[in-house]
Amino acid sequence: RIRVVAGVFGLFELVSTAAMALLAWAWLLALALLGEGEATLAVGKKASDPPVDNPGRGGEARALHCCRAPAPHSLALACDAAPGDKIVAVPYAVYGAASEGSAACGQERDPQCGASVRDAIATECVGKRVCALKAEDFKNACPDSEGELRVRWVCRSDNGPPLDRLPAPSLPPFPLRANGSIIVDAKGQRVKMVGVTWGGFHIKGVPGGLDEAPIEQIARVTRELGFNVVRFTFSAQDVIENPIVEEARVLANPRLKNKRALEILDEVISTLAEAGLMVWLDFHMFDSDWCCSSQDCSGLWFNERYSFETYVSMWRSLARRYADTPALVGVGLKNEPRPVCTGKHSDLISCNVSDLYELAGGRSLIFGENEEEEECVWPAWGSGPEVLQYRPAMERVGGEILAENNNLLIGVSGLVYSQYLTEVAFDPVKLPKQNLVYEAHEYSWYRNYAAKGVFDVDHDPEGAWQRLSELLDNNWGYILRNGIAPVFVSEWGMSHSWEEHDNESRWFRLFRRYMHEGPLAEQGGLDWAYWQLTSVQIGGTKRSEGAEENFGILNRCWTAPATDSHFAALRSMGAGGSPLLV
Repeated sequence: RIRVVAGVFGLFELVSTAAMALLAWAWLLALALLGEGEATLAVGKKASDPPVDNPGRGGEARALHCCRAPAPHSLALACDAAPGDKIVAVPYAVYGAASEGSAACGQERDPQCGASVRDAIATECVGKRVCALKAEDFKNACPDSEGELRVRWVCRSDNGPPLDRLPAPSLPPFPLRANGSIIVDAKGQRVKMVGVTWGGFHIKGVPGGLDEAPIEQIARVTRELGFNVVRFTFSAQDVIENPIVEEARVLANPRLKNKRALEILDEVISTLAEAGLMVWLDFHMFDSDWCCSSQDCSGLWFNERYSFETYVSMWRSLARRYADTPALVGVGLKNEPRPVCTGKHSDLISCNVSDLYELAGGRSLIFGENEEEEECVWPAWGSGPEVLQYRPAMERVGGEILAENNNLLIGVSGLVYSQYLTEVAFDPVKLPKQNLVYEAHEYSWYRNYAAKGVFDVDHDPEGAWQRLSELLDNNWGYILRNGIAPVFVSEWGMSHSWEEHDNESRWFRLFRRYMHEGPLAEQGGLDWAYWQLTSVQIGGTKRSEGAEENFGILNRCWTAPATDSHFAALRSMGAGGSPLLV
């Protein structure tokens, strides 16, 4: 009996082993087919079923690709990590009421009003490198609601056989240095900064998009669009507190789960460098929130919650942290110095500058404006009460940063929302010339471009050009023309519909000409960074998280420009290769 039982168990073991081998063979075959784009959707699975655990190479949880967009927006699914990359599966695709269920990447919940469109989208997209979809094509699934299309897809490069990836563009020889009016690399060759701001970290402690797209994808697309530097905004609150970032903010990048804000910043900077992108850190806010106004308590280099010494210490810690990261080429010490007024900005942020207001004599310190009703104080370049003197404060913090890392470029912004650097002419910042860069911003709302006004390029193109050129030269262009220092135009931007708005259109045409024909016309034009990369609003006071970012370059899938005409305007400024006039 014992021998019979043993024989039965032996036979069972043999059969079990064979069955397991057969299952393993079938699983490997399915993976191979998936890698070749032949397999599509798991049979019998609902759109709302959780995805099968499918780690990437080495057992690491793979990144996810997600996109959501309301009608009439389009979606552009893409897999472009390597020449052989393509879409191999669509685990989730639903059209339904935007206010119902959840579009959280990898944790989706179906809306009550809606329907799965996974089969239709899989049929359309699997096997393609890029697949364009229109949300409105599926609106019959929920005709009486404000609907949106939600899609998650898988790329061959996520977990299939290794692909031959194209080499990333090389970074210039570091460190960068200021040389007269230009920035040069370690070999003395000019490095023209063609940049873009990637926002969000100064609001939520994490850059926008990591909840829907892999870091690598965002970095790769940014580089492919012709940018060579990413300006990265942050807040003192998130650097000093360094909180664990909410999982919902990094759902598309599972390896970032449970990481702190600075650990995520480490990963982002490293990934950008691997993609051939330089990084410029910009101090944007003290309290984490949307910038900028006179009520947000971040116009100076201190506020009631963060002292000047805390500000200096924060910068030293960042300089020390990235001292061995050569791709971090520069830092902007203070974004848009501006007035600070007593009052409430939000439920979490309020300002009281009564003591400073009295110290300043109960009046504004710039342009002779009287701000008595609002009780505001203005930063001054190098006069008035010492605590409000901007230049000496920037010299102090810049020197402290260079003590930690003397390879950095130090960016000092102009006063009044980074518009005015007029006092540099007779009272320049006292930092090493090889490290010093001034920063300026330029937007259409800085002045009036009304019809028949002084900047009406439609009726008087040469006169309008001459007047704007003289104005910008007086504000900061003279620094370049006289070879005093480089000027990095670290913010400028316009809406997707800029061509439809007279003021914006007139401004852009004049500013574009100044970029190309202004102070550095013989050396390739100005150094600049566009505002901004992100496709949707990240949140913050008076902002709506998830709403369209009207100035943003990328689409809602983080795969390509949002509109061809908008990006064509950036190409005409020098992004994306040779200028293409529009």
